[in-house]
Amino acid sequence: MSIARFLAIATFAGLVWVVPADEKFINCDILTNRNNIDTELGYIDLAGEVATIPEELTEEMSMIHVRCKKDSQTFTNKIRLLSYIDESIIDTKNGSAQNNFIAVTCSGGSLSPSILTSQTTWCGTGCPLLPTDPSTNWKVIYPLPLLSTQETDAPVLQNAELAISLTCRTGSAKANEGTSVTLTKCSDSGYTPDLGQLISCVHGCTDLPAIGNVSAAPSPSTVTGAAPYNIGDIVVMKCEKSGYNLLTSAQITCLSTQRWSDPRVPLCLPLSA
Repeated sequence: MSIARFLAIATFAGLVWVVPADEKFINCDILTNRNNIDTELGYIDLAGEVATIPEELTEEMSMIHVRCKKDSQTFTNKIRLLSYIDESIIDTKNGSAQNNFIAVTCSGGSLSPSILTSQTTWCGTGCPLLPTDPSTNWKVIYPLPLLSTQETDAPVLQNAELAISLTCRTGSAKANEGTSVTLTKCSDSGYTPDLGQLISCVHGCTDLPAIGNVSAAPSPSTVTGAAPYNIGDIVVMKCEKSGYNLLTSAQITCLSTQRWSDPRVPLCLPLSA
């Protein structure tokens, strides 16, 4: 049956599913505490609007994106530690936020994952773990008091005083003209500053520090959103002043690991008398 023939009408009582009488479905019943669903969870329907979770899923509406209704909440450790929860979805950066949803499907009369039949609570006050996938290239350092392993807690607890620090992980560099904010806090509205305002890290090599009278050619790229140097770039260095000797490599390459072939800071020292 086409989506055009399948109508979901939102009412004050929830959703009313209008299905032609001659259609037959293998439905998945959602057998859980309805009060908890109304308190904690919502779902994204076909139009991308948040609405009440229905009492059953049909073959036509075979998947819902379950998320916590409140910005101040995220899935508890108990939910996240279930082997069939895809944390790569929960912790993926999506613009200035995270997806932070669990895709629940209906197939052959069974829900997968079965959180809407086997669980009674899902959400705890706090934040999800910050994404460290290739879309961010972040190295994240959490103050220990912010992290919780309690089943009923969120993985990152709210705290107005303690900040989480981020740097570009090895193999990446701060993007030219990109934001350089490296601190964020788990607040009542999620991460503040939000993910879209945090440091921009891209594949490539960092700029070379200017020490003394060392010069480098070519100069780093200034293209907005790019790294100062790309993989394969070769940089030649020399001492600008006579009577000085370059103690580090005269030629270095940005390797495929996004590291310089000589990681030492370029340095010129006076020649011995």
